[in-house]
Amino acid sequence: MTFLTSALLSGGSILDLDGTIFVQLAIFFIAFFILRELVFKPMMTLFDAREEAIDGARKEAKAMEQEALDKGVTFDEEMRKVRLEAGEERDKLRGEGLRLEREMLDKVRSETNQVLEDAEKKMASEAAKVRTELEAQIPLIAKQIATQLLGREVQ
Repeated sequence: MTFLTSALLSGGSILDLDGTIFVQLAIFFIAFFILRELVFKPMMTLFDAREEAIDGARKEAKAMEQEALDKGVTFDEEMRKVRLEAGEERDKLRGEGLRLEREMLDKVRSETNQVLEDAEKKMASEAAKVRTELEAQIPLIAKQIATQLLGREVQ
């Protein structure tokens, strides 16, 4: 049998409490305080700093994300305004172009009508002149036709 089973069966205690327990407790507390100051506190400070850095980075990321959303909304609104202004400007220019086209067509129409009127007047004048000339030549032409038809000279 082993020592442990024999100690348990005999009803005795597994641990002997004597004066060394105080020495062990003193060593434990000295090691605890030394390790707490040299290892545990710096480690906890490091963990806290890391946690704060992560939280700060998260907050900054959220702030940047919100700022990006705000800027995106502002950008979209500005783009809408620019498109609206561009559409108004396009409509204005289109209207101006149509007005200029109408003016030019009216001017060309009036010039064309004037040219046609002048041409008709000139043709009427020339036709009257030609009629006058032909009327003066009617007796001569009639005489020539009669001479050819009759085959002799007519007076």
